Amino acid sequence: MPTKTLSRRDFLKITGITLGTSVVACSGLTALAVHSPDVTLPESTYGDQNMSKKILIAYASKCGSTGEVASAIGKTLAQTGARVDVLPLKHVTNLSGYQVVFVGSAIRMGKWLPEAVNFVSENSASLQRVPTAYFTVCATLIEDTSASRAKAAGFIDPVRAVLTPAAEGYFAGKVDPDKLSFLENIALKAKSVPQGDFRDWNKITNWAQGTYAQISA
Repeated sequence: MPTKTLSRRDFLKITGITLGTSVVACSGLTALAVHSPDVTLPESTYGDQNMSKKILIAYASKCGSTGEVASAIGKTLAQTGARVDVLPLKHVTNLSGYQVVFVGSAIRMGKWLPEAVNFVSENSASLQRVPTAYFTVCATLIEDTSASRAKAAGFIDPVRAVLTPAAEGYFAGKVDPDKLSFLENIALKAKSVPQGDFRDWNKITNWAQGTYAQISA
């Protein structure tokens, strides 16, 4: 039986289809690997809305853990008799009227999330006019040691260089694999990061109370 010879046109067509299929498959796998499930970030107001004293808790959260920390801080500070707005940073449009501001972020790749860094940079003039505190939530503090605290403090060096805060707080977070991408889960396993909720709510609320008393005096 004679051997059928592919024409150049047929060869290019077959090659193109094969490459195209491979690109689509690889693109799909890449998207799956880096995609994180959507997380609804809390936005709340605590305390009497008619109070003259207003506090802003603005935060950036990847998986929702930092948002829950922000809410806990907001509920705590509302007990002082102030109105407290807890907002994702992307929803903050106006800083006027706030007497105290807390800015917080989760950590990714050893840094605050980009929206938190950008927020401080873009609003540094306004933030300098009121007491501003930073809080950071990260897996590094699952083991609360002097070394881990020093490492966590180093994560916000770039932000501190833009605006030195009146106070800083550092808290362990929550590691939920269901809210992480495939690649993020692989990275955590490679670093032997344990799963679970490591947030110390007493530490968080005590820090909020003490910090507010310190910076608002």
